[in-house]
Amino acid sequence: MENKKSEPFDLSDLPGDASTELQPTIQPSSLSDVLVELNDLKETGIINDYAIGGGYASIYHGVPYTTFDLDVLLVLNSDEDFHKLWDYYLQKGNKISQLYIYIAGMPVQFLPNINPLFNEAVTEAMQLELNGVSGKVVTVEYLIVLLLTSFRVKDRIKIAELIKDANIIKLKEILRRFDDEQGQLSKRLDEFLEIP
Repeated sequence: MENKKSEPFDLSDLPGDASTELQPTIQPSSLSDVLVELNDLKETGIINDYAIGGGYASIYHGVPYTTFDLDVLLVLNSDEDFHKLWDYYLQKGNKISQLYIYIAGMPVQFLPNINPLFNEAVTEAMQLELNGVSGKVVTVEYLIVLLLTSFRVKDRIKIAELIKDANIIKLKEILRRFDDEQGQLSKRLDEFLEIP
């Protein structure tokens, strides 16, 4: 995986002692195997498109973080297609536990396109490459907006780091299109823009 600066992604790039504290439980080869699988799902038409989000997207964009699972945003045509995806993995014999389908030993949480923000985050995702396998990861601006929607404590911590590298004009444009009538997401963002 390469980071946003198109340099090889490596845990040694993390600041300070973070690289020793945040050793992933999944080997990079497992992630590239998952990317191969995701690309196959797209090529065969089981899914329309995808992008990596959540913790792995945060790591990609330079936030020192560890995560249990891989969050994958999906673009599908219908709810029925989501059920077909689960059936596909049941028939293949993949381990399925709660919200996770295990692919190459990695717990993957598929997040279907529940709203236009998800669709656009996938459409506007940037390309990455890991061990010669291409994939997509949500941009830092879309990742921030997605984190503003959930706004858990761990999301706030990530936003505080991600905001440093975000294009604020682009971020506010995304918020303009997807914020609610009360401007709740914009108000949440303002908390981070006011930090000295």
